[in-house]
Amino acid sequence: RTYGNNYTAVMDNGPARKKQFAQELQKAGDVMGDPFEISRIRREDYDSIAPPTEYEDVLQVSKGPERGHQYPAAFLIKSSGLDKHDIGSKEQLSYTHLDIAGSGGIYPKNPTAAPIPALVEQFEIFKLAGL
Repeated sequence: RTYGNNYTAVMDNGPARKKQFAQELQKAGDVMGDPFEISRIRREDYDSIAPPTEYEDVLQVSKGPERGHQYPAAFLIKSSGLDKHDIGSKEQLSYTHLDIAGSGGIYPKNPTAAPIPALVEQFEIFKLAGL
């Protein structure tokens, strides 16, 4: 809950950052009353999931010190192979990680709909559906 109980954290990889996807999603969130905070994935986030031996590819948990919500984003990028499609790659793939731990509600109470309103606005889902 880096940003409290009401905010979704959004993090772009390099190709998505070039397109300013997180900034655009934050603007859509502002329109819909579904706030986002932009965060960055850093080198040390990848270091925290690096395996201690040659027998693993990646650690699913941080060996610390981690920076809260960033190391899960680094884990998903590394374990999925997206790290091979970053800025320096011929085939760049944009990836944006949403951390809804703070905005999704506090278990076991009812969950919220965050970040769905902002995603609907960002991708113009109602316009695509003809509504």
